[in-house]
Amino acid sequence: MAKQVQDFAQEEFQVLGILLQNPELIDEVADQLEPQHFSQNQSRVIYHHLLQQYQEHGELSRTRLYIQLKKEGIAAEPEDLLEKLTSGFLTPSELKPSVELIRARYQRQQLIKAAAQIQNMASEEDNRLEECQARAQEIIFSATTEGLAQRHIYTMEEALMEAYQAYMDRKSKQVDTGLLTGFISLDKVLGGIKKGHLSVLAASTSVGKSAFALNIALNVIKREVPAAIISLEMDAQEIIDRMIISEAEINGWRYSQGETNEEEDLRVAQALDNLYNLPLRISDERGLTVSQVRARLRKFKAQTGGLGLAVIDYLQLLQLPQEGFSHQNMARAVGENVLQMRNMASELDIPILLLSQISRSFTSRTDKRPVLSDLRDSGNIEEIADSVLFLYRHAHTSIGAREEAVQEGKERDTEVIVAKNRTGLTGHTILFFDEERIRFVDPENLSIERSMPGEE
Repeated sequence: MAKQVQDFAQEEFQVLGILLQNPELIDEVADQLEPQHFSQNQSRVIYHHLLQQYQEHGELSRTRLYIQLKKEGIAAEPEDLLEKLTSGFLTPSELKPSVELIRARYQRQQLIKAAAQIQNMASEEDNRLEECQARAQEIIFSATTEGLAQRHIYTMEEALMEAYQAYMDRKSKQVDTGLLTGFISLDKVLGGIKKGHLSVLAASTSVGKSAFALNIALNVIKREVPAAIISLEMDAQEIIDRMIISEAEINGWRYSQGETNEEEDLRVAQALDNLYNLPLRISDERGLTVSQVRARLRKFKAQTGGLGLAVIDYLQLLQLPQEGFSHQNMARAVGENVLQMRNMASELDIPILLLSQISRSFTSRTDKRPVLSDLRDSGNIEEIADSVLFLYRHAHTSIGAREEAVQEGKERDTEVIVAKNRTGLTGHTILFFDEERIRFVDPENLSIERSMPGEE
């Protein structure tokens, strides 16, 4: 064991010695090594001070390092320590392999610590099994991704070549430019939901955001694209019932009351056949944390061979981080959940559609169309999300508005507002909400369907 510690110290001292003799090489190392990667305390402190010098002065100074070591009492004889680091000839060619050894050893130690942490956690009988499993995935992920993350630094030539290749791939349709929602007029504005992006779908209560999200999910899985629904409000049976009603195109109330007629029963049977093998996973447990959501989506992705879409219904029902329970920190805690959701989309490389309520501040405005500032409980949802969609039904805002909409034949009109779109257009389109069948209909889809030749 003592021999191993001595070898570790020798490797770490070698890196520090090369840097002190070749200060210009700090640029190559600062982007790869951090103080915690060093196993020996002396090495860790010395490297910390070298980085600090580099950040503050743009250069390394042996004199400054000596003064700091003497001041902090890191070594009994700082002169001897510095002499030990710089004595002898250390070739710069040894820097890269030495850095790789230090990183590899650190990552092995992280795995060992993770295994011990999981063992201790699992041995506690009071811990809920599901929480342990979710936490274990977090621990393993943290321990195994540190060494895989690469910082992307490009020359202009490299960036241009990569951008041009992506452009040509899009031209030749060799790359997915975005997951289409299935609503033609909306997709023309939105351009689809991008992989690795977080899209927020927001509306006031009972406007139909859950129904709209389920419609999108159904459109997606009918194209054999795997999808997952994390429902913190509706149970799985209610979700499937809504899909059956939409697919069978029957009256939802009669279906829920068991009062369907013979023809509708045949439609239900056909809908069951149509939906049976579609690639969908549903979680309907309430009160989940972001970590538990992440664990389930990882599991679903592994089961389906790759998720094409995740729907999370909805933001305000996610459990808040512990430090965010006080009233004054509520917005910050919700914002942290949104940030974790966006990181999750990037980590899993999937589009996430996150539903959210909006505040009732719009009720005091003459124009009650929602705007980005209406997003409830967090001022930074609009900053973090890659795209923000709002649903607005004028007939839903007041009794007078409904009477007016009925007279004009617009009681079903729902405006889908693309208020933010990081990689595309903003704008709006009109869909019809079919309340009986709990589904949204795009007039443009209907016009295309009507123009198609009928079956003989």
